Amino acid sequence: MSIIALVDGDIVAYRCAAANDKEDVGIAVWQADQMVTRILSETQADGWEIYLSGENNFRYQIFPDYKANRRDQPKPRHLERIREELVTLWGATICDGYEADDALGIYQSNSGHDVVYICSIDKDLLQIPGQHYNFVKREFKEVDAFGGAVQFYTQLLCGDPTDNIRGCPGVGKVKAERALKGCLTERQLYERCIGCYKVVYKDDWEKELTLCANLLYILRSENDVWSPPKLNVNS
Repeated sequence: MSIIALVDGDIVAYRCAAANDKEDVGIAVWQADQMVTRILSETQADGWEIYLSGENNFRYQIFPDYKANRRDQPKPRHLERIREELVTLWGATICDGYEADDALGIYQSNSGHDVVYICSIDKDLLQIPGQHYNFVKREFKEVDAFGGAVQFYTQLLCGDPTDNIRGCPGVGKVKAERALKGCLTERQLYERCIGCYKVVYKDDWEKELTLCANLLYILRSENDVWSPPKLNVNS
């Protein structure tokens, strides 16, 4: 059985750089190597793909203020050196046009391998059906298609302050879960979100919902875009 670990290199690089900001660069790089080695061991992977976010992220084109709240924050001083290590030693791929998260989603959604683990701590990726491994909590989780949809629409209501995505102001996780409770299909989840957006944004609800959805949606293919779920007989 083939087991592939899809590793979120952005998380590995940032955590190891931040934790060793006052240490020698060699220590920071060593810790990153150890973290990747541990992930492969704990998932029992016999192959891996590591992705790093690069340039030209499409989200900045549709919303220039995407992650604007991070622009003035200094980066850990060893971050670029660790990224270089992940590329030269581990063969990491630097993504162009989208984020590392999207590359993980694309690979998982089109994989022919027996078992693929998305290895990250980013909650955004839990909208992707399949096997997941949180390498900080050391927890495995399997996400089905509806569970992934619930995660996405919960985020659509809550937004993501760390990325400057508004969502519905005043709606946190508890309110979002309450709003989506009882839904059985993705279409029902979407319609509940419409109701919340109409209350907050009035006539601008569709524009705001579409923007937030496109910012939050993890790609399943390189040319993928978010689109509202179609109405069906089970809705």
